[in-house]
Amino acid sequence: MAGKWRFGIVGFLCFIFVFFSPNSFASKIPSKVKGPIKIKADKLTFNRDENTYTAQGHVVIKSQKSVLEADKIILNNTTKDVEATGHVRFTDGSDVLTCTHMRLNLLTHLGTIYNGTLKTKKGNYRITAERADRLGPERYRVYKGTFTTCNAKKPAWQFKADKMDVTVEGFAVARGAKFYAGGIPILYSPYLIYPTKRKRQTGFLFPILGGSTNDGIMIGESFFWAISEDKDATFTETYYGDRGFKHALEFRYARTTNSQGQLNLYYIDDNKYHGNRWAAIYRHDEYFKNGFYAKADINKISDNDYLIDFSDDIPGKSATDARREQLLKSKVSFGKNWNKYSFNGEFSYYDDLTKRNNDYTIQRYPYLQFSAAEQPLFNTPLNYNFDGTYAYYYKKEAERLQYADLFPHIAYPFELFKVLQMKPIAGFRETMIWPSNVGPNDEDDFESRGIPDFSINAYTVVQRIFKTSGSKAYKNTIKPEVTYEYIPDISQPDLYWLSPIEKKSVVHYGLTSFLIEKTLNSKGESSYRDFMRFKIYQSYDFEAEEGEQEFSSISAQLDLWPNKYIYSKTTTTYDHTSGDFTNLYETLSLSDKRGDSLACNYSYSKVERGEDTNQIDLNAWLNVTEKIHLIYATKYDFAMDDFIESTYGLVYNPQCWRLDFTVHDIKRSEDGSIPAETQYRVMFTLEGLGTFGMK
Repeated sequence: MAGKWRFGIVGFLCFIFVFFSPNSFASKIPSKVKGPIKIKADKLTFNRDENTYTAQGHVVIKSQKSVLEADKIILNNTTKDVEATGHVRFTDGSDVLTCTHMRLNLLTHLGTIYNGTLKTKKGNYRITAERADRLGPERYRVYKGTFTTCNAKKPAWQFKADKMDVTVEGFAVARGAKFYAGGIPILYSPYLIYPTKRKRQTGFLFPILGGSTNDGIMIGESFFWAISEDKDATFTETYYGDRGFKHALEFRYARTTNSQGQLNLYYIDDNKYHGNRWAAIYRHDEYFKNGFYAKADINKISDNDYLIDFSDDIPGKSATDARREQLLKSKVSFGKNWNKYSFNGEFSYYDDLTKRNNDYTIQRYPYLQFSAAEQPLFNTPLNYNFDGTYAYYYKKEAERLQYADLFPHIAYPFELFKVLQMKPIAGFRETMIWPSNVGPNDEDDFESRGIPDFSINAYTVVQRIFKTSGSKAYKNTIKPEVTYEYIPDISQPDLYWLSPIEKKSVVHYGLTSFLIEKTLNSKGESSYRDFMRFKIYQSYDFEAEEGEQEFSSISAQLDLWPNKYIYSKTTTTYDHTSGDFTNLYETLSLSDKRGDSLACNYSYSKVERGEDTNQIDLNAWLNVTEKIHLIYATKYDFAMDDFIESTYGLVYNPQCWRLDFTVHDIKRSEDGSIPAETQYRVMFTLEGLGTFGMK
């Protein structure tokens, strides 16, 4: 017999004992269910004397996305008691609750399930209980309960408790709690309190244990303070065996999605450094409704060696980059973008970490820039664009300079013979400087220069489609291009540190080729992707002086995407006079269906003065088995004939837990500014609970 049961009863039953923290079976029990409720059963009867409804035999009750199945369901319409027995199974979306027996009251919303098992897709929770009672709107009691995120019948780990009292948005108080690993109890607590809040909550985080050859043993403990919905903070105390106690504060806020920031403060009375050391880092992003934005990125440290010893303290910067930082920048930026215009400003301050005295470091505040993208000039066939810059350069105990640069252009694009795209451009660059020396009696001077420049650009496009015998086709686009630039020889005043703009008569020529792959699937649907991009270019200088080469080096770039597992990018410069490659940058990324990956970055740069660059970076991930993975990363310097730093890692990752072990080996820099160090890290993760260990 099939029909609709419109009492709001079964709908409520469909949600009972589900989504409880994840610590039990019910945290989201609605008082009523929207929409119709359908019931199917072999037999549906009503007893007028007892005022009860009974559904028997393959009972299936549906409400929206929820389905309840049982052998028998009885509703007492007087007391509003509901009882479901026999192979009870409730499915809500992708979550499934099964039990042998369920009782509840629709008026009080109180009830009990027996021999229940809850499986959730989100978090992969597996929760069982010999009995679970709902004692109130947010109170539950669980007997003989277990919790794990493992799928196996014999889970790799699980928690068990003889009895647990749970208050949603409060705490779970467990008695006789045990932690099992591989079926063996390894931890026991007669009395355990665990938070069950779904929202952020105040409390202690997992402790951190670690060690380093430079810092000694490390022990850290953090306290998280959920101040409000839009603010929180973390207080951390860390003990370094060779340095002492380090205090840290992280304060985060997010007033809206368009207004958020973070303040990090660190302090340590460093026994190894023999002095007080600190760092203050502040980030803020503000986006206004009218498109205006303002950002702050402040980085201040107590001494030049701070980032060498505490390289993890700067957010968004890798430890390797932080250790090798030479110029630490702080800035406040602002601006606004329109459709064809943009305005950007910045106040910046630099700390030169290579010098003890920062008074002679040039600072720039403010720096203002306004740009107009190329666009039609009123109702004429001409286009125009504009770039304007203003900056104030400051150096303590030295001169201060105000700088302005105005650079408008006029262009006339046209097509020649319906084949060649032409665009002559004329511009005029006006540069002004107001210098003044430090002192009350200094007088400002004004210097300026005006330089015209001219250029003409020409290109054409040739395309051809190559069809294959299969489902693929390729479109090849070739774009040859020539640009001539001219700047006349004009006398210029001495603009202090600005180099004069020299006369120019140079022609640039090159060719760009694109290859796009088209694939047709069995349904006749087409997909496109880049397959190859190649560019080669050179220039000829008509004004080359005696001893200089008229022809420049040849530069080329090749990007390849043979398939979704391979990507290669090569950029190189070839000096045809010496027959040497002066620059070579190679990026290669490889992966496969198993998830293995290899990334290689090679950089070579030959310079006339200073040191050449010749390094390679490798990052590899190898899936030995489904559970065992190997990690290797290194940076090798061919000039030093040594590895700058290397990382070796082993990951063991069964279905519901993970063990990470890595060794990070850092070599001493040639100048001795960065000491050698070996760091060890062991992290143990229980899926669904969190990560703890040593780093």
